[in-house]
Amino acid sequence: MKYWDYIESVIALSLKDAKIYFLKGPVIILGLLMPFFLWLAFIIGNRIAMSGVPALISITVFFTASAVTPVVIPWETRQRSLEMLLSGPVTIGMIVLGDSIASSLLGILISLVLVGIGFLFGIGANLLILIPSIVVASSCYSFLGLIFSSVPSDVPADAVMLASAVRLPLIFISGIFIPLSNLPTYLLGVAFLSPLTYFADIVNLSYYGGSFLPPILDAIMLIIFTLIFLYASIWLNRKAMLRRL
Repeated sequence: MKYWDYIESVIALSLKDAKIYFLKGPVIILGLLMPFFLWLAFIIGNRIAMSGVPALISITVFFTASAVTPVVIPWETRQRSLEMLLSGPVTIGMIVLGDSIASSLLGILISLVLVGIGFLFGIGANLLILIPSIVVASSCYSFLGLIFSSVPSDVPADAVMLASAVRLPLIFISGIFIPLSNLPTYLLGVAFLSPLTYFADIVNLSYYGGSFLPPILDAIMLIIFTLIFLYASIWLNRKAMLRRL
C-alpha cells in the first residue's frame, strides 16, 4: 500500500470516529463534564476563580483526549462493524492511528477554546510553549485510552471503568491540585511516573513563567510516554483482536 493510500485510510477512519463518537454519552460525561466539575470543585474549594485556567486545561486535555479511544473498538465489536473494517484493506495499526487522531483532535479543540476563554478574561499564556504541548499531550493521552480499549470485551463500560480507575488517581498526584513541591517524597516519586505530571508542569510554565522540572525534561518525557503508549496500544489491540472476532 502506498503511503498516501495509508494516510487517506487513517484520515477516513478518524473522520468516521469523530462523526459517530464525539456525541456519545461516555465521551460527553467523562471527556467534558467530568473535568469541568472536578475543576469547579477545585475552584470553589480554593476560591481562586479564573486563575485556575491552567488546572482546567491540564485535566481537560487529559480526560477529553482519552475519552473517545476507550469506547471505539469495544463499541464497534458489539456492532459487528469491526469485522467489516478488518475485511477490507485496513490494518489494526490504521484503526489505532485513526482512533487516536479523532480523540486527540477533540482534546485539542476543547482545550483551545479554554485557552481563548482565558485570554478573554485577561489570563494570557505563552502560546509557543502551550499549543505544541497540547498537541503532543493530546496524542499521548489518546494512545493511553487505546490501551484501555484493548480489554477483549464488547461492552464499552468495561474499558471506560478501567480508564477511570487509572485516570482519576493520576490527577491528584500530578501537580494539578497539589503543587509538586508540596507532595511528600514518597508521592513525588509516583508523580514522576504519571504522563500528566509533565504536561501540567509545562502548562504552569506557559501561564506562570516557572516550572518544577526543566522544560526540556517535560517535553522529552511527554514524547517518550507518547511513543510507549503508541507501541503498547498497537501491540495490545493486535493481541486482543482475535478474541474479539
